[in-house]
Amino acid sequence: MNKLEYRVFYRRNLPHIQPIDGIIFVTYRLDFTLPAEVRLQIKNAKTNFADSFLSADEYLNFCKDGERWLSIPEIAQIVFDSLLKMNHIQYDLFCFCIIPNHVHVLFKPLTKKDSIPYSLSEIMHGHKGATARKINLALGRKGRFWHDEYYDHFIRDYKEFYNIARYILNNPVKANLVSELKSWKFTWIEKQLEYDLNLDTSFKSEQGTGKEL
Repeated sequence: MNKLEYRVFYRRNLPHIQPIDGIIFVTYRLDFTLPAEVRLQIKNAKTNFADSFLSADEYLNFCKDGERWLSIPEIAQIVFDSLLKMNHIQYDLFCFCIIPNHVHVLFKPLTKKDSIPYSLSEIMHGHKGATARKINLALGRKGRFWHDEYYDHFIRDYKEFYNIARYILNNPVKANLVSELKSWKFTWIEKQLEYDLNLDTSFKSEQGTGKEL
C-alpha cells in the first residue's frame, strides 16, 4: 500500500482524519525526545485531541532543553519559503507560524486532476523532506531534523476555524517570544483571513524576510 495515497482516515501513533474539502490544522516539531512525564500526559490524553495536543504544545512553547533550530532566522526562512512555495498548488494556506521548535499551519488540501485530494501524508512528506535536506546542509549536520509524527485536526465549523487561526497567530505571544503579534517575523496570514479577524496588520512581501504581523 502506498503510504502517501489519500485516505480519509488512517492511524500511526496518532489518528489522522482528512475529509474531502476539509480544512486541516497541523502542528509538527523538531526531532527530539519529550520528557517521560510529557509523553505520559499525551498517552493518557490520546482519546481526546484537544488534551493530547495542548499537553505537547504547552511543553514545546516553554521548552528550553530540546533543539531550537528554528530560532535561527535563516533556518526559519527555509521553512517559511517552503510552505509558501506549494500554496495554491497542493493546498490553500490560511495562516502559519514558525517558532523555535515547532510549526503551526492551517490549510485546505487541493484536489488533483482525478478529483482526489493531495493527501496530508504527501504534503507533509514533501515539505518535511525538502526542508530537512536544505536545513541540514545549511547547518552542516546529518540525521533526522523533523520528528516523524505530527498532530492534525480537521476543522468542523467556522467558529473552530477562527479560534484555531487566533491560536496560531497568538502562539509567539503565548510562548513569551514577543509581547505583540506584529513583532513576530515568521508568521503569515492570508489577506481574507486577516480582514475577517479584523487585524490591524502590515505585511511585507512574500519574498525576503517574511511577512510580519
